[in-house]
Amino acid sequence: MVQKLPLRKFVIGDIAYDCSETLLMPFSGGEKDEPAKYAFNFYLSQLRIHIKQTFGMMTTSWRILRQPLQVHLKNVGTIFMCITRLHNFCINEGCVCISNSEDNLENEAGYISSDITATAISGNAVL
Repeated sequence: MVQKLPLRKFVIGDIAYDCSETLLMPFSGGEKDEPAKYAFNFYLSQLRIHIKQTFGMMTTSWRILRQPLQVHLKNVGTIFMCITRLHNFCINEGCVCISNSEDNLENEAGYISSDITATAISGNAVL
């Protein structure tokens, strides 16, 4: 799947994966001490941190991400893209308050928490 990405689109991995045209991974061993490769590793690390923080904000804002998705595997990408687009829209419109406290989210951003904690969808696997 990674090999089918459009030009100039990449996936960030770690040293456990094999390098490819579309997979960015840090340099390891003696290579990482070269100044250019050290800088690459630094910026790649910063990017990975930013992605983890963003996913943390999305998990705080979108309750569906707090539990295993109970959908067909083929739908996971679509669900994630929808959540990502909604999240970005809300940030751009100023209607999302990113906070660790659900009380703050409920009071400041109009966040409405769900009473639903589990769903049973017949014919689907829990991922």
